[in-house]
Amino acid sequence: MKAFILKKIAELIKQKNIIKKAFRVDENLILMQIDEDKFYFDLTKGSGDIYINIDYPLVKKFKAPFDIVLERKFTKAKILDAVAKERILTIIAESRSNFKSEIVKIRFEFTGRYTNAIILDEEDRVIEALRHISENLSSRVVKPGEKLQELPPIEIKEKVFEIDDLEKYTKALFKKKYETRLKQKKESIINKIDKKIKEIQKKLNSIEDKDKLLEKSQKYKLFADVAMANLYQIKPYMKELKTYDFEGNEITIPVPELKNIREIGNYYYKLSKKMKQKAKNVEIEKEHLTKQLEFLKNYKKLVEKATNLAELNIYKPSKKDKKEDENIAKFMYDDYMILVGKNEKGNIKLLKQANANDYWLHIKNYPGAHVIIKNNKLQIPQKVLQEAAKLAVAFSGKEEGEVDYTKRKFVKVKERANVEYGKYSTLKVRI
Repeated sequence: MKAFILKKIAELIKQKNIIKKAFRVDENLILMQIDEDKFYFDLTKGSGDIYINIDYPLVKKFKAPFDIVLERKFTKAKILDAVAKERILTIIAESRSNFKSEIVKIRFEFTGRYTNAIILDEEDRVIEALRHISENLSSRVVKPGEKLQELPPIEIKEKVFEIDDLEKYTKALFKKKYETRLKQKKESIINKIDKKIKEIQKKLNSIEDKDKLLEKSQKYKLFADVAMANLYQIKPYMKELKTYDFEGNEITIPVPELKNIREIGNYYYKLSKKMKQKAKNVEIEKEHLTKQLEFLKNYKKLVEKATNLAELNIYKPSKKDKKEDENIAKFMYDDYMILVGKNEKGNIKLLKQANANDYWLHIKNYPGAHVIIKNNKLQIPQKVLQEAAKLAVAFSGKEEGEVDYTKRKFVKVKERANVEYGKYSTLKVRI
């Protein structure tokens, strides 16, 4: 944040009257509507700025102590002053509630890694802060009840230039930063997905051929039969047995190190059985890994098509959890949990575990992922249904489609993940 621009913004805010509303719209972005203008305070560490009248969606309703105090103290508060000093902007306001008024301040500190928003009383005691700073992190403590110490003065060295239209300038600045962040976040998520794709592809490539496994099974059975028939020839010190099979063909059987050489038959019978079982499981394992691969490719496509950071915040891979189910993907949107079946096993599990009032979604007339929205409220917002429907389409390998949705209690399981359902509505979705 440039200090000379901060002064211009302070002068602009000083001329205004009322903070109509104040709340957080994203993790590091605070919106204050002051008269008819919307000021967005970007408190990203090391990259803070202020933007005027940009278009930014509400990501979710933030409910931390800071957010509660921010909204309560500054909604409908009267602007008394706005002061810019170095890279710190302080807005002083009169807050009114229940027929009493108080002077409150909010300091937006654009100070590198300690960038912060701090709410103060008239005596500069901290009421709340976006980021609390303890004695362990800094000699300047930022926590409720503590008197806020001033930062030591710093020399500002920056190039000053003319700005004809402050709003236009901040909008262009936001667009440039936003596009960079969007690109970086996309690349970060896609890199993680690509890494998983490579891991699964490696596992797929390493799976032995079913016919070769069956050949090994037959070979080990023959070793066992021939070894047992020629047990009298095998000596403990031997590395291999050269003899003839039952058709008169020469055969060389490796002699394993065993405590009792008479167990050679059991040793090779067990290997034969193991190869046979492995061959039987090959198709199951291949199908499981192929489904995982398909899911990740659809996931990557979804991320590539995302047009804003709010979407990417939904799609970013969750941190590894011990309770995480490899057959079910979990997404959070506006405090709602959306679960997606990655494969048939996941779909079956979702149908079994969903509560009666959870919402169920599925692409119409096409095989694909079952989606569940966990619900403990009377009604789910349309935007949440829309996002869940988008996931139902994306993880069915499509780019557009119609999605049916209803409460889980109206879905009847016929067989495995095949269902019948009633009392449903339909959404049209395009990714």
